[in-house]
Amino acid sequence: MILWRILQAVGVAGILACGHLAWQASPWGGDGWNRARLLYAGAGAIPALALIGIAALGVALRRQAAEIAEIKALLRQGR
Repeated sequence: MILWRILQAVGVAGILACGHLAWQASPWGGDGWNRARLLYAGAGAIPALALIGIAALGVALRRQAAEIAEIKALLRQGR
């Protein structure tokens, strides 16, 4: 479970870093529009979102395994 939370934390940190980079590429956070920084921010956001998605799948699979084990235990008691 800790591994999934670490992956989520790294993914969120990556999204925040990409958001900051995108902010710096805008006229509000920098001197003007910087296409290279925007592209770099977008390209970095993809693996960060993938880490969050992988962690969510891992958590869901772990919960399903626990539910299956509980159902099996209930079925054994019924016999």
